[in-house]
Formats: sequence, structure tokens, C-alpha cells
Amino acid sequence: MAHILSLTKNDLARKRVGELFDQLYPPPRAFGVRLWDGSELPAVARPAFSLILNHPGALRRMFSIPVELSLGEAFISGDFDIAGDIFSVFFLMDGIANRTFPIGEVLSLARTVLALPKPDQGRSAKRDPAHLSGARHSRERDRAAIQYHYDVGDDFYSLWLDKHMQYSCAYFPTSTEDLDTAQECKLEHICRKLRLKPGERLLDIG
Repeated sequence: MAHILSLTKNDLARKRVGELFDQLYPPPRAFGVRLWDGSELPAVARPAFSLILNHPGALRRMFSIPVELSLGEAFISGDFDIAGDIFSVFFLMDGIANRTFPIGEVLSLARTVLALPKPDQGRSAKRDPAHLSGARHSRERDRAAIQYHYDVGDDFYSLWLDKHMQYSCAYFPTSTEDLDTAQECKLEHICRKLRLKPGERLLDIG
């Protein structure tokens, strides 16, 4: 019995997702949609890209207000992936952003989005969003925003910076240097350009 209910729930989720795509992008679509269970929504013979929804609640998370922010966070969190020409996705989203929907269609889309499966809270990003308060661009608010974005610990930065943890661009004079060497080349290049003398120092701010 539990197995039957699970299949029915999955079928309903697929139906809801299909309804939203049919409203926003009526078939034949120039892109593919692959669902979490491996099934696919109809598309043209050779779509430029495929949108891969990794779980039933992905689409609802992607279309949460504000949509621009939600799409980025959903991609970072792994709720969906793109297979194929990722740049075509931007044109797709621009098409939605530039469309004017009648009020009846807006209400219909809102009902469809709310009928989508809710995201599993356990799949959300490990880090909560910033909670900022105070006047916009006040010193206190900007300080809090900077701390949220940059004070994340050396374990994070060591994943992708050089051994000296430099945050500004490296210099690859021959395009064969590794990152550590390229960062040292940058410092050497800048110091020579500035004609620094013994005892003088360079402060490199990313």
C-alpha cells in the first residue's frame, strides 16, 4: 500500500511540474526537462540544453519570490542542473522577465506554483541567508553584509586560493604556471612596476 501511495505522489508531482512548464513554455519547447525519476517532458528533437530537476520540490524553490535570487540559490544548492548550452538558459529567463502576463494568467501561474511539491527542508543550503537590518548602505548594515560574505574561515578560501591566500588576480605570463607560481609572478610584476626600494612594502587588496 505504501508503495502505491508513493507512486501516486510522484505521478502527481510530475503532473504539477508539467502543468507549470506548459503554461510558461508551451510545447514544442526548444529545451528539455529531465525530472528526478529519469522521465522527461517533451521537447524538440535536439534541444539546446536540458533542465535537470534533482528532486520534486526543486521547481517550487526555483520560482519562489524573488525569483532572480531563488534561481541562483537553487542552482548553488544543487536543486537543479543544466546539461548542454548553459548560455541559452539566460535568454530563456530573459524571455520570461520581459513578458507581460494578464492578471488572470498571473493568478493561474501562482496557483500552479503553490500546487508544486514543497522542497524538502533537509535539502536546503547549509548556510542560512543573511539577515540584515538598518538603513540600506548604512555603515552598520554594510559591515554586517561584508562579514557574512567574507568571514567564512580559511578552510573555505584554501580550497581555491594560493598558499598565501591572495584574493586578487594572478599573473600567468606563459599560461603554464600553477596558481602558486602565478601569484608570485603577480607580486614580482607589481613590485617591479612600482620600483619598490628595500624597506618599502606592497599592500595587495583583493
